[in-house]
Amino acid sequence: MSELKITAVEAIPLAFVGTHDFRISEGRTRRHVSVLLRVATDDPAVTGVAEVVSAPPGKPEEFQEEIVFAIRRYVEPALVGLPATDTTAACLRVAAVLKGRAWTKAAVNVALRDLSARALGVPVHVLLGGRVRDEIPVIGPVLGIDTPERMARIASETVGAGFRTLKLKLGETVRSDIDRVAAVREAVGPAIGLRVDGNDHYKPADAIRLIRAIERFDLEHVEQPTGRGDVLGMAEVRRHVGVPIMSDDMVATPEEAMTAIRLGAVDRVKVKVTKHGLDGALAIVNMLEAAGVGAVLGHVFELGLAAAAEAQFALAAPSLIMPVEIGSLRPMGFSQDIIEEDLHRRPGFISLPEGPGLGVTLDAAAVDAARIESRPKVA
Repeated sequence: MSELKITAVEAIPLAFVGTHDFRISEGRTRRHVSVLLRVATDDPAVTGVAEVVSAPPGKPEEFQEEIVFAIRRYVEPALVGLPATDTTAACLRVAAVLKGRAWTKAAVNVALRDLSARALGVPVHVLLGGRVRDEIPVIGPVLGIDTPERMARIASETVGAGFRTLKLKLGETVRSDIDRVAAVREAVGPAIGLRVDGNDHYKPADAIRLIRAIERFDLEHVEQPTGRGDVLGMAEVRRHVGVPIMSDDMVATPEEAMTAIRLGAVDRVKVKVTKHGLDGALAIVNMLEAAGVGAVLGHVFELGLAAAAEAQFALAAPSLIMPVEIGSLRPMGFSQDIIEEDLHRRPGFISLPEGPGLGVTLDAAAVDAARIESRPKVA
């Protein structure tokens, strides 16, 4: 059998519009934009795919137009002609020509792992060490910032649908955020897990005031209460509160995770396959385990393709804190997707098909319907 070669790399910009707005501290949206990355080989039956996420509202780290340009101008020339299953070498080639762009490079890694697993006829989790669990517990659809009354009502409905852990977005004022957490806890009772996410909103002193006031509501953790660049500020918050503190935006690399650990800023670290890739996420999770720091997996703003990649990782990573935060676009009321499978077959859990690669099938009609116009390919 001849060695597979990469023959083409395609970037397809996509857009979806939900039924209602989703609000975090930086802004609100009901529109999701991302890029479908497709890596083809000289065997038409072996192709790797991934989603490059451009989100969330108010603070995309890579805009959709930038992602498309980077793939067409830099990623495709770097990959075409390379052995298709030499994932590490291919990712190093991309890293050499593309500085920064963590989300784009993460998707390249996912697409190449998908391709390699399909070539071997095995699920991606086999390449990561194999399955350690059969089902993946997940949190309920994330509650965006809203009135305390509306958040409490949505929380009750989510628990009624079978979910046992909820995540609340905060980031308005200390007083209003206290009211939100209080209303949700009263609505769902003491047995439901609660996590809150400040999305970089607070200065350290205000974060300390807020967290001290909501500690009594038995929170699993507080995510990114201070700015992404303020590691020392988050360390100060952690020293003065009794709730576990989790980083998100401030950790994009294993080196940044180590810095946050050394400075005492984190009890947990959010790991995203959409930002770290499958191999990068594995490196970070293994490092966190050795350091005695918890790892929480997931990303809210993603289509089913990215959710499948994170689910494959969750199947193979024994040290992850459960439930994971694989949310897809449910918080914005999306009913459409670009995969044929329904990953949420049972409330509170994700299950993956046993097929090769990421285990899911692209819905060609849905991709075509979501495809938007883009600038001509850069020569």
